[in-house]
Amino acid sequence: MEFSFAIAVTAAAVGFLVGLTGVGAGALMTPLLIVGFGVSPAVAVATDLLYASVTKVAGGLTHIRHGGVQWLVLRRLWVGGLLGVGVGVLALFLLLEIQVESDVLRILLASVISVAAVSMLVRSLGLRSPRQSKSRDSGSSASVLTFSGGAGIGLAVSLTSVGAGALGMALLSRVSPRDTPPRALVGTDLLFAVPIALVAGMSYLFGGLVNLQLLVNLLVGSIPGVVAGSALAGKVPSRLLSLAIACALIAAAVTVARSVFAS
Repeated sequence: MEFSFAIAVTAAAVGFLVGLTGVGAGALMTPLLIVGFGVSPAVAVATDLLYASVTKVAGGLTHIRHGGVQWLVLRRLWVGGLLGVGVGVLALFLLLEIQVESDVLRILLASVISVAAVSMLVRSLGLRSPRQSKSRDSGSSASVLTFSGGAGIGLAVSLTSVGAGALGMALLSRVSPRDTPPRALVGTDLLFAVPIALVAGMSYLFGGLVNLQLLVNLLVGSIPGVVAGSALAGKVPSRLLSLAIACALIAAAVTVARSVFAS
């Protein structure tokens, strides 16, 4: 694969959304690679994970400079997330071994994107009851939820490259103090994704699943896109933007699901 202007522009647009909201690196990019550019599901997931890790480092650093990171919550998420990644990586290599990965990954991808879309709709429409916690650390129940939620997201990310954005934001909305600003939620979510995407992506790189030329195409567009989006985070109406992305995720889930029956 040589340089693709279409892929680079697509990655720039997705990267911009990642910087603004923390969502989109996997939930939008992986379906676009599979359905729009004809990349096999396993290669799309593996390559997108490394793309997401670099993209979210660029966005996360911008948020760190603005002080928008909840470090205590983040450490708990990392521990659970890395545990989930280990299980997911082993599961994907098992699927490759028995040669059923294509349809299974498409079904899992459509399912996780659907869950992510619903969680974004709930938050953007204000259907969830307000958070009651006012302290930075809401106790042992929040710690358990943060760890177990991080583990589940790590598992989903390693199998589909989706979850650290939309599902991570949903989890952070539950375990963060009520007065946490949106920028801090986005910054924490971006940094949560970095090690789990990097560990999973490097595992797949050594397993021969990553397309390095595709990765370069993605990064050429995504890095300037995510930096621009991160700089504008908090300045765009978050509810309207989340609603638009949720609708895009629903369309992506339907498209991936249809591709299972068309193949």
